[in-house]
Amino acid sequence: MCRLGTEISGFACYLPPNIKSSEETVPFGTLPRGIDFKRLTRIESHHEVLEGQGSLELAVEASKQAIERSGVSKDDIDLVISCSVTKMSYEFENLIEPCLASHIGAALGLNAQTFDVANACLGMVTGLMIADRRIKAGKIRHALVVSGEFLTGALYEALSKNLLFNPKSIASLTIGDAGAAYVISSCDEERTKFFEPITLAQHSQLCIGDAAVGRPGPSMRTAGKKIQTAALENLGSYFMRGLSGKDEWDSHHHIISHQTTPRAVEKGAMIAAKLWGQSDAVRSVSHTGNTASTSHAAVLESLHENGKLAAGQRVYLMAFGSGLSFMGVSFYLPEGVEDW
Repeated sequence: MCRLGTEISGFACYLPPNIKSSEETVPFGTLPRGIDFKRLTRIESHHEVLEGQGSLELAVEASKQAIERSGVSKDDIDLVISCSVTKMSYEFENLIEPCLASHIGAALGLNAQTFDVANACLGMVTGLMIADRRIKAGKIRHALVVSGEFLTGALYEALSKNLLFNPKSIASLTIGDAGAAYVISSCDEERTKFFEPITLAQHSQLCIGDAAVGRPGPSMRTAGKKIQTAALENLGSYFMRGLSGKDEWDSHHHIISHQTTPRAVEKGAMIAAKLWGQSDAVRSVSHTGNTASTSHAAVLESLHENGKLAAGQRVYLMAFGSGLSFMGVSFYLPEGVEDW
């Protein structure tokens, strides 16, 4: 077979069954000036790790299902790329050396190359692009691109602060835990298309992650309004740079943006509507919160559970990362997706 292209042969998202409603986590009165969190964000709930789960366990659960769905033998996976923002065990220890990808490969019993990619919430799309290039260079046949986001430590760190005096902590209340994985494989036609990644470095200080002070786990400080404004102001030009026009935009059955909040996704959809008209293909979910690099897979999994995915449908993922970075990828759903 002449291997000319790549395809997403399998994907999965694992959401731990520990569901916390927004009313339970951020009750009315938590935010300053009587702002209602659920009304502000339209986030209904989020998922939190079970006891004994961290980034590794979330990633492994998603990987098992993605590999099974892909039909690719474990022996044929040549590369594992871990793309997590968080790399923490359930005891809040950083799994950095050896890299998290090596821990994931060992847990799955894979004999594959392993390395980590760090590119904030843009991580998984970045990992897919790297794997795509490696396949097209003839170096590998199949890659597992995976992430385990154990984020809710930052949520509870934010809740421990007086949010009136720490407004940059408010964005941390939107996050949830999840694992996600894609298997990307060689094929005899081009079924994936990556759009030019760009970084607007002048916005690099608008969202900063760090170790929490006085407690285990992470913290995050975000100038939420500023970073959202910067993303929206540049989104239209990014679409115009990559997409050939309305026909290509309309060729997508599912358009999935990074899920900061459902309200933010609606604002992004309005930008696209000004360019090419209203689309009924824009998707979002309200039950996961912002799961960082795994958020696109969370929407795909929800669409699959609701019977909305079919072989041959085209999907566009619009990824954003703090920095401020943009990258899109378009791909066709594989044969058999309906029966997963």
